[in-house]
Amino acid sequence: MSDMDPIVTGQDAPDAAPPMGMVRLAGIAKTFHGKDGRTVAALAGVDLDIPRGGITAIVGPSGAGKSSLLRAVNLLERPDAGTVIVGGRDLTALDEESLRRARQSIGMIFQHFNLLANRTVAGNVALSLELAGWPAAKIGPRVAELLTLVGLTDKATQYPAALSGGQKQRVGIARALAPNPQLLLCDEATSALDPETTRSILALIRRINRDLGLTVLLITHEMAVVREVADQVVVLEAGRIIEQGPVAQVFAHPAHATTRRFLLGETGTELPDHLTNRLSPAPLAGGATLIRLHAVGELAASPLLSDLGAAGIGARLVAGRVQTLGDQPFAGLIAALTGEGAAIDAAIQQLRARGAEIEVLGHVATDAVAAG
Repeated sequence: MSDMDPIVTGQDAPDAAPPMGMVRLAGIAKTFHGKDGRTVAALAGVDLDIPRGGITAIVGPSGAGKSSLLRAVNLLERPDAGTVIVGGRDLTALDEESLRRARQSIGMIFQHFNLLANRTVAGNVALSLELAGWPAAKIGPRVAELLTLVGLTDKATQYPAALSGGQKQRVGIARALAPNPQLLLCDEATSALDPETTRSILALIRRINRDLGLTVLLITHEMAVVREVADQVVVLEAGRIIEQGPVAQVFAHPAHATTRRFLLGETGTELPDHLTNRLSPAPLAGGATLIRLHAVGELAASPLLSDLGAAGIGARLVAGRVQTLGDQPFAGLIAALTGEGAAIDAAIQQLRARGAEIEVLGHVATDAVAAG
């Protein structure tokens, strides 16, 4: 089954979405108490709205609180304070039986698959339907439909031990989708997979989102995953949201230092060591000015360095690349500029006026650039 084929399931196409978002978190706080007596604030008053029908990625360094935030959405980890509203229902106000029923509208995919070794592929997918009380006559057809959806029809009678990592994750996706959820939570769903399999799984998640209108909330530590699949991104640090917005906006105009650090590897704009060690904060006679540039859309596809050359400024590419961000080109470049200081400043201002995000990194001797 091609990742470009439309998905056909047993549910009708979703009705027009109401104006409210799918998830609203208000004042979510969570503290863990260690055996040594210390306390760790995993979440510190998080407010977050997740739009209906999109893919929202939560990123951040280890220990930022990403998993705690994701698991608060379905109350697998009940917050110490705050409210969790999913699909218009306040989950934090429900009793256990009502919460169990409400969770049927929330699917979850796990990093390490969490499949039952003593159940076949079909049996693993059927489990969530059995727990939800589906009639036996409906379970078989639904399982067959889901295995077709994820491309595993021929694996129905096999056990997890015989599957590759990507196949196990496809079983996990089928299982999560079995009860027709409105919301899909992905807990580092591709971090245990190789790059090619990761791309395949991300394409499947995007296709499910597109064809079913399913809202997806995923956590990851990889900006490449965000670039590949997400519409919105939330950056978490020390249990707080430090930045959020459309992916193109955050990539092109990162406002926080943590976000900028996350983007360096993904955009190819890490300054090489041989230049970092020779960087000067003050201009050098006959030297070059190093800039880091991010641009998205038409500007990213334009001949940026050639435009600088036409303005009488020498421009040499030091690092970076142009890649696709959603359906738009995105450029991340480090360039060495030579020429009169005033002309360089004017050119930088013109590029900023056109929508480029430019950071002046410092100055180096021209021979340092040539040595690279």
